[in-house]
Amino acid sequence: METAPNFSAIETIVHQGKAVVSSEDSAIIEWAIKTITEGRTATLYLKPTVYEAIRRRYWTPERVETHRLKPISAEQAARVKSDFNIEVDGNANSLDCPRCGHAYSTYEFIQQGFEEHGDEVVRAAFSLKRVAILQINPVQNIICRNCRLRILVAGRGFYPGYDYEYYSKFPGEPGSYACCRAPWPDPWPNPFPTAL
Repeated sequence: METAPNFSAIETIVHQGKAVVSSEDSAIIEWAIKTITEGRTATLYLKPTVYEAIRRRYWTPERVETHRLKPISAEQAARVKSDFNIEVDGNANSLDCPRCGHAYSTYEFIQQGFEEHGDEVVRAAFSLKRVAILQINPVQNIICRNCRLRILVAGRGFYPGYDYEYYSKFPGEPGSYACCRAPWPDPWPNPFPTAL
């Protein structure tokens, strides 16, 4: 049985300057992969099966290694649960602050999220059921939680930053919150070519 669209919710989203797109799954998957590859920024709210198809194409073994994605440790998940009352599982990388050496990973990402977006937004993102949030080429302002340095990241051949793929522990009601990034050109093109 097909459900009628919630036009009042669609109207609210459109009036906020956003777009609502409805399409067959394969078209959304291809559009998302193209958006990642072209380096454009978007946030998608997807059904889990569509997210899973994008995820499987994006997270190749080589990309997981390049981005240094690792399973979130039981200790880090317990700390997030204890301090924020959020259950988190999944994979993430870790960045070290070049000034003080403090690690920036899942705990720090969520802590910064509370500061920048507020309690309601963070809790809503981590409590979604049967919905995946996919941030494509997100713009990140990574701030060391210890010394407050705005961490500049650089890498060769990939877009560096904090990478994550969180998923909920709700049995039978998967929800995800993740990001995907385009590879950076190597070498980076000169934006100021010399005149001939």
